[in-house]
Amino acid sequence: MRRIDILVVLVCLTALIGLGGGMAVFATPQRMVPRTLAPLPAPPALSEFREGTVGPVQSLDPLFAASPAELAISGLIFRGLTRAGTNGTIVPDLAERWEVDSGGEVLTFHLRPDARWHDGGHVSADDVVFSYESLADVEVRRIDRFTVELRSGSESPILLARTLRPILPAHLLADVPAAERAAHPFGEAPVGNGPFALAELSEDGALLVRVGPPPGGVPAHYEAGPLAPLPEPTPRTAPRARASLDSYRFLLYPDQEAVVAAFVEGTVDAMADAGPEAVRRLVDEPGVQAMAFPGTRSLALVPNLRFETGPLRDAQVRRSLSLAIDREAIVETVFAGSGLASQSIISPASHLSHPETVPVPVTDAAAAQSGLLAAGWTRSDGGWSRPGSSEPVTVELLVRDEQTAPLDRAVAELVAQDWRSIGLAVDIVPLRPEELVEEHLRPGLFDVALLEIDLGLEPDPSPLFTSAQAAAGGTNLAGYQSSLVDRLLEDVRIADTAARPARVAALQVALLREMPIIPLVFPDEVFLVRDTLQGMELRQVAEARDRYSDVLAWRLARPDE
Repeated sequence: MRRIDILVVLVCLTALIGLGGGMAVFATPQRMVPRTLAPLPAPPALSEFREGTVGPVQSLDPLFAASPAELAISGLIFRGLTRAGTNGTIVPDLAERWEVDSGGEVLTFHLRPDARWHDGGHVSADDVVFSYESLADVEVRRIDRFTVELRSGSESPILLARTLRPILPAHLLADVPAAERAAHPFGEAPVGNGPFALAELSEDGALLVRVGPPPGGVPAHYEAGPLAPLPEPTPRTAPRARASLDSYRFLLYPDQEAVVAAFVEGTVDAMADAGPEAVRRLVDEPGVQAMAFPGTRSLALVPNLRFETGPLRDAQVRRSLSLAIDREAIVETVFAGSGLASQSIISPASHLSHPETVPVPVTDAAAAQSGLLAAGWTRSDGGWSRPGSSEPVTVELLVRDEQTAPLDRAVAELVAQDWRSIGLAVDIVPLRPEELVEEHLRPGLFDVALLEIDLGLEPDPSPLFTSAQAAAGGTNLAGYQSSLVDRLLEDVRIADTAARPARVAALQVALLREMPIIPLVFPDEVFLVRDTLQGMELRQVAEARDRYSDVLAWRLARPDE
């Protein structure tokens, strides 16, 4: 199995056992948020922005960052060769440009000559080689000091998505044995290459200072430290007058409830992962804006297509049951309106999305029932029966238990409600993540499961649908097999970026017809922020650090603005 396939397995499977892919558990609205916001205190000296997040911080080494705080803080300290751009695109960051060879499997990156580490050294090809040499599916080669070549079995659009990963300093870490890396002091005192450097770290928070003097003068904490003479790690893409945050302070809290309380009290200016109930209560408060970043993570129904007796084996049945689902109600009810309803595994926010090809989902209970009849199903007082049988069908819908994923359970309840409304009997079966994976998904013993799927900014659906991965235990969890879809999947992995959108559209047409997976929603990543912050631009995000892609354009409004 290629590593890109393994990565999707980790999204589809290990997320189910709580390794970073699960949704947070939120407090009840009554305990979380009073109705009236406290006045925002005057900001600290200069322009310091304060974000509240859940700790602890044990390591800021991007290789080991896991908690919300670690992921957010390291996202401002480190950069990759590329970063998330608008409309789901990938744009230069530490690299100023790149070329693709004629075969499409080799990318040559040219680093910015002014990109520096926070200790003053240049970011070089040696750092890129060090950062990528652990990836089994990417071959990396140094061409010269500021040029590096990446080669992979995946064509350039897929390989390009890998270049978002943070670049680490070879001169500090190359000689550290792998077994000692997790406990190395670098994790608490990282030297990065991003727009902010770590100045202070404690159990209560972290202070990051902007690298390079901002317009309008040099703050005291630059004058006192070694950062003063350094240029910015990457050139500005925004006008100099807009890049005015002098420091970025993270305040750490034990849980999300405490973060929400701090936001309400005015102790922090922003927070992520507030939860739908907090968003619902706070979004209309004066002085608050909810920045809803479209995510790459989706919730979808994965049917088991391996057995002739499977209730969702027939594509006509899957299309009919899809018609019965009110996806907009899921977005509004479960995610407080922050999300995108979709019939496609490709997000509507992606630059590869084709609205003309994949229409906006509609709910039509009458058409759903007509579709089941057309598929040969019959309805009686006991419910729906499959062709050739008089026994009513009861579909088992597997889902992670409520303690692990309360929002998943809420989505499952709405799906079951819609299916029951057309007469289909549904049993929701909550399972511990390890039980769901090991006893049902891997051996292929299930009717349908609600799963979280993340294909990233450059989506490659191949592992989910390719026939080669349809055996039990493979990444094609549905067990779907189609020679036509196999060919289309190969087509979308081409290097010709101009032709790729049209080929993705052709794939979407086939998947819409076959419905081997029934996509539901793409929840947004919501960032609640005081409206004193200006310059933040919405973009599709795959990870927490993606929301900081344009941080140099952020500024705090003056009192007279």
